[in-house]
Amino acid sequence: MASSQEWKLSTGTARVFPASDRGIVRPVVLAAKGGTGATDLTGFKGGIDHASYSFLAKLHERDYDLILLGYNDGNGRLADQATAVSEVVQRAISERSGDEQLIVGGIGRGALAARYALATMEMQRVHHETAAYFSYNGTTPSTEEERRELQKAGEWPARPMKLGLASADFASELSVDPVNGPFDDAVAGAPNNGGSLITSELGSWLLDHLR
Repeated sequence: MASSQEWKLSTGTARVFPASDRGIVRPVVLAAKGGTGATDLTGFKGGIDHASYSFLAKLHERDYDLILLGYNDGNGRLADQATAVSEVVQRAISERSGDEQLIVGGIGRGALAARYALATMEMQRVHHETAAYFSYNGTTPSTEEERRELQKAGEWPARPMKLGLASADFASELSVDPVNGPFDDAVAGAPNNGGSLITSELGSWLLDHLR
């Protein structure tokens, strides 16, 4: 595994974990779930690269490069968090080698920020070059202002394949019906009993559905 890099953004920070010394070739952007103050990227990485299940290692086995995204203010405005997603998407596009499309998603509120960012980029005719969007235990807008902003952007990005994942304790937020729901495919898994932020069951499902 190549050495990690750090990108300073206007409303957040990203940490990049390339799968090899070739740099960024197959980027996967994962937005943090939010919280008090600035995102602890070291702790975030620890939850993704946990001894019980390392989603990072599984990505690297398939030659995906992981970009973890945190925010200057985890409880900040959705628009600011979405700005961080947009900036990291555009930087990943500019720094990658080749033309592999991106995978972009998030955990909790990060899934909402990624959804809003991609939908806004499409509305503004900005090419996000994203093949798949994924929501892991995603949340819904918490204020009327956020609902209006999301509606203005078109609710969901249209271009990428949309994947929904939720552990049992979050399944009520997830439509597992790919016909009537917003996702092209979706799954509810067992409860997350702690340790890894992404369970082995749902991480394996996601990896098997990525293009």
